[in-house]
Amino acid sequence: MPKTMPDDIQKSFADRLAEYVREEGLRRAVIIFHGGEPLLAGATTITGFAERLRAAVGSEVILDFALQTNGILLTDAVLDQLEQADISVSLSLDGPKAANDLHRTSRKGRSSFESVMGGYQRLASRPAIFAGIIAVIDPRIDPEDLFLFFDELGPPKLDLLLPDAHHLRPPPGRAENPAVYRDWLIRAFDLWFDRYPHLPLRTFEALLDVAAGLPSATDAFGFGDVNLLSIETDGSYHDLDVLKIVADGASDLKGSVRDMAISAAAASAGIERHRNLLRKEGLSETCLSCTVVDICGGGSVPHRFGPDGFNHPSIYCGELASLITHVKGRLIEDLSGEEEDLENRLPAAFDLAAFERAETAPDALKALLVDADQVYATNLTAVAAHLKEGGRQDLADQLSGLDDTSFNQLAHRPGVVAWTRAILAQRDGRQIHDVDGKPLLADASYLADLVSSQDLGKQEWEVGKADPWLRLPFGEQIVFERDNVAESAKAVVTEAFAIVRKWRPALAEEMLQACQAVQFVRDPTAHPDKIVSFSDDSVPGALFVSVMQGDGLIDPYDLADSLVHEHRHQKLYLLERMAPTVSRFAPRVVSPWRADLRPPSGLLHAVFVFVELQRFWSHVLETGPAHMKERAANQLRDTERNLELGLATLEGCELTPIGRALANLLDSVRTKPRLAA
Repeated sequence: MPKTMPDDIQKSFADRLAEYVREEGLRRAVIIFHGGEPLLAGATTITGFAERLRAAVGSEVILDFALQTNGILLTDAVLDQLEQADISVSLSLDGPKAANDLHRTSRKGRSSFESVMGGYQRLASRPAIFAGIIAVIDPRIDPEDLFLFFDELGPPKLDLLLPDAHHLRPPPGRAENPAVYRDWLIRAFDLWFDRYPHLPLRTFEALLDVAAGLPSATDAFGFGDVNLLSIETDGSYHDLDVLKIVADGASDLKGSVRDMAISAAAASAGIERHRNLLRKEGLSETCLSCTVVDICGGGSVPHRFGPDGFNHPSIYCGELASLITHVKGRLIEDLSGEEEDLENRLPAAFDLAAFERAETAPDALKALLVDADQVYATNLTAVAAHLKEGGRQDLADQLSGLDDTSFNQLAHRPGVVAWTRAILAQRDGRQIHDVDGKPLLADASYLADLVSSQDLGKQEWEVGKADPWLRLPFGEQIVFERDNVAESAKAVVTEAFAIVRKWRPALAEEMLQACQAVQFVRDPTAHPDKIVSFSDDSVPGALFVSVMQGDGLIDPYDLADSLVHEHRHQKLYLLERMAPTVSRFAPRVVSPWRADLRPPSGLLHAVFVFVELQRFWSHVLETGPAHMKERAANQLRDTERNLELGLATLEGCELTPIGRALANLLDSVRTKPRLAA
């Protein structure tokens, strides 16, 4: 292969990428500069290539760039260029000097540790582009020494990889000590689980995810799909580059950016063979008869290679089985010792049927809101005391000077609730993390700005406001609309809410009581016509909805659907604060609304939401505008079918008494499927 990618290959790839994102309707893609050592090509070459690719796909497509480096060439000048080009950097660092020098020395055998650590220190000062550390395990290094080292460094992410090996090239050192990797992994997991859980260690976090029924974040555990292609410096397409460890040409897809579209490479026989190996039916007979196969997923594909191809368990099969069994035992032991509070704290006179319908819900909803407000006010009072102790007497005095109504309204703001949790966690020596695993650091300036504002007593929704604590908990997983889009979308929110108010004034009033903020989001990876929305109890009372569809603003009726949808989630969150509906340890189940397994509480939420949306779309079908009739009919057909399936699944779930009563109530009030004569 050429040492670096020639200019004509770069141009061909840029053209292919532009073609591919158009064909697939992609709004986001990831480009990783890998090696060897990519910085040997020069930072200017890399940033210039990134600029060329961004120009090729156009401003409507987001390209996330990443670079994997050993860190030796990370000078301040290089980092300036990478940061300016928004290229994130991951560092290869196996651990302290003793670990690094086992494998990462210069050609003359000299230690590279000091040079790597110099690069690390410079990279650590650039948190905007520092993505994390990847380390390869060597069992000669005690896990305690490894975690002490990385704990002191505090990287944003850490990944521990087993040495690449397969049945024709077993892991180094295992012939002399067959248990060496098993014992190392179990000891490392226990150390992390008991003493270093704050280290964002992707390897073990992914294992816990899969053990809990969640999708795997790594190809080392669980089933999945092929999601990357490699492009060599000569322009040839390749599968996962680690496949090169099994045989010369094992990753070659027999095509080049010069003469083959990316879509053709993605649909090639080689990729389809790899895809099959990530499915259960692609595993060996040994794997299919294993009790932990659904967690292990057969292990990493290159590690399965043997004399007759990939029809083998992973070369690390014994280690993975032992580790998974150990992890499951630790989880059962840890969770069984935890007292889960499933007590129903609802008032004796609480009427669940009245609560479900907005027209009869005011008294029930008020009881839930009063209870929530008391908790939020208590927490903000604790924050005021903490601020006073920390030298912010001025801000503590401002809080104490608020009247009760203003104080309670401030405490109940969704962003303030999230900020308060983070402040109190820091007070107690803990950290709240965003969904990417990064710690959320809260300071007093956020609250100071709010207290000094003039809108504490206002009742209307905060629509599209750039409140950082409505956004920080979601890290980089959620993209929020630009200010100019948010400003133009406010009118659509007004129209959508007017639709709800005209339909059912009581529901509109309930939404104002339970919710305080609307945020505008989008999913760059989804089809531009897809409508997305979500709610999260970490920011109670906030509704996150998309307002763009295709090239224009969303139809007000579709936005009304999203607002009602997310309000119903928030309404049920309020109930669940006082009366849990299901144990959080309950097994996950199939949901007709989702491709992934869901906890029964999530399925109950979906049924609670769609019973209300069934009413909404029935109203639209009967009285709505002509252009929404077909949409309403389709929604109703899907909703009737999904409610039938969802409620049938809930029948077999172990719900709490209040959860069972709610499921039965929802079954009784929904519109039943119409039977043919």
